[in-house]
Amino acid sequence: MYAVIQIGSTQYMVREKEEFLVDHLDMEEGKNIKIDHVLLYADDEAQKVMIGTPYLDHVKVEARVLGHEKGEKLRVFKMKAKKRYQKTQGHRSHYTRLKVLKISVLSGSAKAEQEEGVEKAETPKVTPKKAVAPKKKTEKQEE
Repeated sequence: MYAVIQIGSTQYMVREKEEFLVDHLDMEEGKNIKIDHVLLYADDEAQKVMIGTPYLDHVKVEARVLGHEKGEKLRVFKMKAKKRYQKTQGHRSHYTRLKVLKISVLSGSAKAEQEEGVEKAETPKVTPKKAVAPKKKTEKQEE
């Protein structure tokens, strides 16, 4: 089974027991993280595919932080032609390595039990007012 998750503004396709790199997360090594921003879920044979609008509420991904790493060094070179201006900079991005422990799908009854403890505030429905057309101005003729 696999899932498409969103961490920050980036989407990742992950499978159970798979390691992957994400942009730096401020978490300690060895801690578990629950990811609830799941966009898509499919089982092994792709017979059961669920697509969220935008997220699936009843699918969760649990992962463990394995460590923090630096990416490859990038060279940034700036130059202005005929002006003898050259500038070189280097940059290394910071990443966090995660390992997916499990992808869990809550059934409809389990989801209902989980939401029983959480009360949602009801918002009253607001009906929009109809737009009023402006009055036409008529000029009176003077006699």
